[in-house]
Amino acid sequence: MAAKKPNRNPKSLFALAERQLVGLYDAGVMSPAVLHHVVAAYADSGIDWNEDTALKTVDGHSVYEAVVLVMMPGRALKNARKDFMSVVAHLAGGESSANDEEETQAEDDEDLLSQLGGNTRSKTAKKTAEAAEPKRAAFNPLVGARAVPGHDKR
Repeated sequence: MAAKKPNRNPKSLFALAERQLVGLYDAGVMSPAVLHHVVAAYADSGIDWNEDTALKTVDGHSVYEAVVLVMMPGRALKNARKDFMSVVAHLAGGESSANDEEETQAEDDEDLLSQLGGNTRSKTAKKTAEAAEPKRAAFNPLVGARAVPGHDKR
């Protein structure tokens, strides 16, 4: 029995952008500069970047996670959708919402204060949380690559 395709409008701009971004990521050519050009192409189109994703990359990430991995390599993926929206707003030249900025600023301020104040309780909790979450490796298209037969002759 064939797998059922997601029930969504195949002509939606988000579906097209998602297909492009996942394809670029899977090919190993997604970079901040490439991402900037793709997002800028959709900037004035009225695209709804907040649609649910339907595609997965070869390493199992959504388009939101793939963009965050490229633009914010050390960032945790727990808020990938919010981080994706911030990246898109930045790349499209728009402003992110005031609530997102205030929330992010409050989190950054709290982290900074805990680092400067030597708050050992939050450091311990952070280390415990980091230990529970396994380290993830970035996508590498060359993993598992093999030499082309017949090209090793000199």
